[in-house]
Amino acid sequence: MSKIKKLEEITDFSVYTKFSKDEGMFQIEANVYSMVTNRVDSPRYDHDITDIEIGFFINNKSVKHNGFKALYTQLFGENTFNDYYAKKSEEFEQAYLKTTPYKTK
Repeated sequence: MSKIKKLEEITDFSVYTKFSKDEGMFQIEANVYSMVTNRVDSPRYDHDITDIEIGFFINNKSVKHNGFKALYTQLFGENTFNDYYAKKSEEFEQAYLKTTPYKTK
């Protein structure tokens, strides 16, 4: 009978991180969901951000996404909200990578 040899071990973590940001006229809360993978033979972690949910608040009261989008569009013009949302998602992604205890290097 031959010996069983362990070749690799990978540990995955499901991570939820909540952030907030004051934008002056309104506030944002973002929920960042990620999967963090650690290979036992490596001192670093790999991150797969699976979702970023952004919620908007005016005077610290939650507002509906569609209502905020309509207001933003009325204030700043057509086709501005999607760019704004994408930029904010990127900001929160970078904040997540900067603050995570599971470092990539």
